Amino acid sequence: MNSYEKALLVGFMASYLPAFGLFRWMVFRVNRELPSNRRIPHTLYFGEWQRLPKEYKRLYPSSLLYQIALACAVACLTIALAFAALRIWEYGAHR
Repeated sequence: MNSYEKALLVGFMASYLPAFGLFRWMVFRVNRELPSNRRIPHTLYFGEWQRLPKEYKRLYPSSLLYQIALACAVACLTIALAFAALRIWEYGAHR
């Protein structure tokens, strides 16, 4: 693993862990306010993922938690794509 890959890995973890933790915290906060038959599971499929931001914004309209979690998730995806592009470029350069 070269220095670029290490930097990307550190950046990935620095964005993944907050995104994961903030997501769990959002689910916990929303479920605290919802009746038991409408609670959002912690393991989401696509339809439930669409419901979480709507419920969170409805219950906590002035909170920035969703925007911060989304920014961390986008950063995580961007770093993962950069890592894949770096690996492809290195593979092509060594041939």
